[in-house]
Amino acid sequence: MVEPSVSGVCWAPLRRTGRVALYRQLADRLRAAILDGERRLPTERELASGFTVARITVRAALDLLAADDLILRRRRHGTVVRGEIDDVAARGAKDMSSSSSM
Repeated sequence: MVEPSVSGVCWAPLRRTGRVALYRQLADRLRAAILDGERRLPTERELASGFTVARITVRAALDLLAADDLILRRRRHGTVVRGEIDDVAARGAKDMSSSSSM
């Protein structure tokens, strides 16, 4: 099992019995971590290994978060928390405005 590199996610085991699908449970955990201020998510492999689920389950969870506009998924670039993107864009705009005023 790969040790997760991010401590902001609750790594308690998912409930394998019950009515809530594994991907929804995982999405809820990740959503809670993001709303608590987590800015970096583990990789798909780390999530799959840490929660002992298939990567397709992780992808389904990440798709839910992307639909809620909490994360941005880009092929070959990975998954980024949306607030981090907004922070980078704001910094870039601030830098551009300060350099143009000189």
